[in-house]
Amino acid sequence: MSYNSGKPLKNYQVPKLAGKIRLYFQALLQVPLYRFGELGNILYTIGKNIMEGVVLYTMFTMAEDELKVAAMLGVAVKFAYPGISVISSNYTSGFIDHLESSLSSLGQIPRLIKAQIGVGCGQALGGLFLLCCFPPVFKWLFSDLSWASYLLVALYLLHHICDGSAQILEGRTWFKIIEISLRNGKCADLSANFWVIYALSQNVQLLLGQFFLWGALLLTSLSPDRLNSIPIMGTVLLGLALVVTAKFILPLAYYHNHQDIRKSSL
Repeated sequence: MSYNSGKPLKNYQVPKLAGKIRLYFQALLQVPLYRFGELGNILYTIGKNIMEGVVLYTMFTMAEDELKVAAMLGVAVKFAYPGISVISSNYTSGFIDHLESSLSSLGQIPRLIKAQIGVGCGQALGGLFLLCCFPPVFKWLFSDLSWASYLLVALYLLHHICDGSAQILEGRTWFKIIEISLRNGKCADLSANFWVIYALSQNVQLLLGQFFLWGALLLTSLSPDRLNSIPIMGTVLLGLALVVTAKFILPLAYYHNHQDIRKSSL
């Protein structure tokens, strides 16, 4: 029986780790909306942490040693991020409330998918702004400007505005998508273990993110004076490619196989 059947499951037991992993893969195999969305989440996590592992370390080194604005970078983001959160959260919460009050679960999915396109655009722009902060790219584009140090602060702030707003929007819309397709879906096992699957997904992304973050940091630390080298530039561009494309996987899959995904997920 599904979550929304109105009948509680009797004798429910929290599955052990092997059971949680089985449920996670079961959700990936049986629910296309979840499968394509989770694939996008994983690829984005890998790409973003690759970029941060290379770009942030080298950017702050340049900002401290050459441009003398390292402290300004931290202060700008510290004071700007609460504003980003307030504005984005208010807009997104109103959007979700409107969907829930005016549309059925089936009718909400297309609007939520369109919101995911906005997420993809915001995170793609954030990735491009972060790339512009990478010392070889930044120096190639802006080294002749007298106000280059302030431009670095502006680019880093724009990265946080675009990426942070997109993440807040995604946090609400993606959760709503999986609530409809998993928690209120037709598979009793997935419905009853919704929070188990959700938590395991978060842990998978966290572990993958840390692995690629530290891997990218290690690569950068081994060649701090060779940022233009093929391995480092290739790593940054790989991360950028994943960040720019990952969140469009779900919308593309949905619109390409609309009928099949809708029937399988709902």
